[in-house]
Amino acid sequence: MASNNHFGMVGRWHEPNSQDLNDLEGMVLPGDRLEFSRAGEWYAHWGIYVGEYNGMEHAVIHFGMFEGGTAFSKKKMSGSAVSASSKPEVRADSIREVLGTSGKVRINNSKDKAKTPLSAHAVVRRAKKMHRERVAIDYNLIKSNCEHFVNLCRYDNPTSDQVDAAFTGARTGFGVA
Repeated sequence: MASNNHFGMVGRWHEPNSQDLNDLEGMVLPGDRLEFSRAGEWYAHWGIYVGEYNGMEHAVIHFGMFEGGTAFSKKKMSGSAVSASSKPEVRADSIREVLGTSGKVRINNSKDKAKTPLSAHAVVRRAKKMHRERVAIDYNLIKSNCEHFVNLCRYDNPTSDQVDAAFTGARTGFGVA
């Protein structure tokens, strides 16, 4: 079981203002899953909080397709990049860089009761190793996205509730439940 006191925690949403982010940065612990949400987006972006790393005080390691260098951008719908500048990568950015000037972020360790998390040290070690070694991961919205990445790091099990929910909704919509 993870050795932190955020076991199973789903925190409140934090907005991109200094006071709100200061509150989050004062409570988030290494190994926590961070969920980033943008208005109008049907998906969330996920990262692992690793604390101080590569000269950043509040670093998040996350995976995705990043357009034009932005830390949290619209992802491609498949594993193939539409433009040559978009490649899947494991990145390290500050919480503030990932969040940008819109959207919101929260601690979301909701899967802890269903899946046993690794120790916080093991979660952070795995995320940093994948970043340092520039592990090549093919991005695929269905099989290998940012949520798969954080769940691999925290639970040693690359799953995505967002993908599962989308398929459940699709089956229900077509009467295939």
